[in-house]
Amino acid sequence: MADNTEKKAVQKVEKAAPKKEKKPNIFKRIGKWFRDIINEIKKITWPTMNQTLKNTLIVIVMVLVVGAYIWILDAILSYGISLLRTLVA
Repeated sequence: MADNTEKKAVQKVEKAAPKKEKKPNIFKRIGKWFRDIINEIKKITWPTMNQTLKNTLIVIVMVLVVGAYIWILDAILSYGISLLRTLVA
């Protein structure tokens, strides 16, 4: 009877603790890493020339708009500060 319960207890412990799988050696992992990189590179879709030109123009226009906004805001604030200085003096 005791033998039977011990066997069941050992079986439960074996089921509860999963065995760790051994890692592949370093060369296999490096090889898999390079294969994964090559597979990901194959999935890249490059933009066409038209898309690149449109995106470049959008960036240039937005830089000019933001630059003009900052320039105007700076001019207004500078005028306000100089006005305050003349009022205080």
